[in-house]
Amino acid sequence: MMSLAFPPRSSVLAAAAALAMLAGCASQTPYQPAQKQSGFGYTETAIAADRYRITFKGNDLTPAETTRNYALLRAGELALQHGADWFQIVGKNTDKDTREFGGGPDFISPPQTTVYQRCGLIRCDAVVTTSPGYVSGNIAPTTSTQYTSELEILIGKNPMPASVESYNARELVSNLRPLVYGKK
Repeated sequence: MMSLAFPPRSSVLAAAAALAMLAGCASQTPYQPAQKQSGFGYTETAIAADRYRITFKGNDLTPAETTRNYALLRAGELALQHGADWFQIVGKNTDKDTREFGGGPDFISPPQTTVYQRCGLIRCDAVVTTSPGYVSGNIAPTTSTQYTSELEILIGKNPMPASVESYNARELVSNLRPLVYGKK
């Protein structure tokens, strides 16, 4: 009788999860609205009539600088959509979320039990053999880092406040859009 060995279920699930993650993250997060509140892309929340919170969450291929630029671009677009000439950053933060997954042996063979029949001239005997399992190789753990940039902004009409955190919305959008969409 032949015995078939299958990898443990947890190894199969881990491999499937890793493949799904690789397939879903083939490029950095595009400039787009997030499909859900915790998804990749930008979200905005009105805090007051002239105050907003903008968040851009990138996947593990999106650099921190890109998440900051995309949040700034969304702040400028939002100000223009509401008829404002400028926006002022009153709060900002970039979070770094690093996770480690995987690692361990690249192949595990569990102990195998085989039962077969051995027959002689007069009688047959059942024979049970057990082979020990083994572990082969070692896979290094994979690290994934995702950045989320958050801005809290105040929007308004001219005159613009004299602050280093104040931006002309039209000028900023004009300067940052080429980073997202290519040439002007």
